[in-house]
Amino acid sequence: MSARTDLLRRHFHDAVIDLARHLHADGVIEKTLGRPLPVVVFDMECPGWEAHATECANPPELIEEFTAWLRESGEI
Repeated sequence: MSARTDLLRRHFHDAVIDLARHLHADGVIEKTLGRPLPVVVFDMECPGWEAHATECANPPELIEEFTAWLRESGEI
């Protein structure tokens, strides 16, 4: 992977996490969907990243079940 590709991927990851955080902070998810729901973040080109990204993108109480499922399945 080139340095430029790596930089673009990291920028994309940061942007996706930041967007999810803002959607939570601004109440957009709750207003739109009727309740707070976790944003599960993933990148098909970067397996294994979703656990870290989802943890960073959401309030901890929203991802407890997701994190437990990842632990049970051996993903983290």
